[in-house]
Amino acid sequence: MKSDFNFKNLVLPSVKIVKTTPKVSEKQLFSHKRCYFGISLDNPHFSGKSLQALLLWGVSNFEQCLVLVGDYLRRYNERILKGSTDDEAARAVHELGDVFMQKTEEFFHQLPGKRVTVTRWKPCLESSEYKKSRALLNELFASDADFRESVEKDAFAFVRRQTKRNQKFAVSPEEAAELSCEYLLEEIAVFSALSEQGWKVELYPGPELNVLVEIANGKYQNVPQGLKERVNVELHIRESKA
Repeated sequence: MKSDFNFKNLVLPSVKIVKTTPKVSEKQLFSHKRCYFGISLDNPHFSGKSLQALLLWGVSNFEQCLVLVGDYLRRYNERILKGSTDDEAARAVHELGDVFMQKTEEFFHQLPGKRVTVTRWKPCLESSEYKKSRALLNELFASDADFRESVEKDAFAFVRRQTKRNQKFAVSPEEAAELSCEYLLEEIAVFSALSEQGWKVELYPGPELNVLVEIANGKYQNVPQGLKERVNVELHIRESKA
């Protein structure tokens, strides 16, 4: 498959920090040696020159970068938007992940091999840190009305965005919201697990989830420790003039 990238002599967009959550100084931020990108396959910034600019910015500012391809996480979207079964959704997103890996292979080979690690979503669900974090989050979702409401708020925001785009659902709005909550709990638990494994800084070209902002502000004391220690960096990409 032809690559999206032509690494040499390429004019790239500029990348800058919008804000960090929680708020930390640049000295504090860059005292961390490791960062990760959670790759959303639906986010256009994770393709072509934008992806290249993001990864090069990460490598320039941190000693190690983890690229986490969120392919298996997207199975919830397949169920919401297409009415797929679990198995159908899993197969579809695995294929999407394969396409992403093939299209970006050339680019990743040009990055410093010892400083960049590329992995996919599903193996993250097998770690002990994930299983512990997910159990704690499930318990909190069931027992803490404020936390549950915050997760549901982010879930409903997803539903509203799709509705505004005239995207039709294959399930009821209630089931869409429920599946979206499952998506968020899984995503947050993976972030917590990564933090416990030493990947405490997330770089992302977009705003942080509302529930994670509240966690960073100390609203929920019973969340997994990894979530209390992570730092989200919202990045902005500005196209450069040729």
